Amino acid sequence: MLNDADYLRFGRQILLANWGEQGQQQLADKCVAIFGLGGLGVPALVNLAGAGVGRLRLIDADTVSLSNLPRQWLYRPEQQGMAKVQAAKAWALAHNPALQVEAMVAMAEESAMAALLQRVDLVLDCTDNLEARHCINRHCVALGLPLVTAAAVGWQGQLQLVDGQGPCFACFSPVNDQATPRSCREAGVAGPVLTSVAGMQALIAIRRLLGLSVPGDRVQRFDAQTLSWRSFDLERVPHCPVCGEPQ
Repeated sequence: MLNDADYLRFGRQILLANWGEQGQQQLADKCVAIFGLGGLGVPALVNLAGAGVGRLRLIDADTVSLSNLPRQWLYRPEQQGMAKVQAAKAWALAHNPALQVEAMVAMAEESAMAALLQRVDLVLDCTDNLEARHCINRHCVALGLPLVTAAAVGWQGQLQLVDGQGPCFACFSPVNDQATPRSCREAGVAGPVLTSVAGMQALIAIRRLLGLSVPGDRVQRFDAQTLSWRSFDLERVPHCPVCGEPQ
């Protein structure tokens, strides 16, 4: 049940059509797992915690470094060497002590996924590793968990909602694709691109948790050079090894 403090804290969004008191309570009852607490995961976490998602499971094996600070702005210089999930948990609880926050120093690996996804309502993939993204996609499809997967490098970013039986991330980025995408370490990245894409990622997650419609058959791309968003229809690949029909 919402209390007086909740109405004061969340009043501006409770006023929204299709949100209201019921929607705020729905968010409080949900659990979101965030894989990766880097350039995408930090602004996504800030948005979800700010919106009042009641349970947050933070998953990352990395530690805070000086090179993170321009983009991952909830970390502080004195937290260098600290596990990102621990630093992020400390921020979230300082922001709202009523939240339930789990900090899990782990990676998206096959052997760990069953435990990492227990009692989760929705997943955000904020990782920067293609193998991890495919692993998260496989398990979310198998469990029927809605997944919002995103990536950003250079001046561009993209995101996709994987919901239901497809299309999934493997329909867009085939598992056996031999091309190796460039990483931020190689190509660099503009911090506001990450913030823009992660903000949209969090918005899609919130709408999905509220039971509002979100298209699950398209990829959205942001180009910071032209300051434009483009949306591409995506069809399920019939023989996709993850969500397609068995061959």
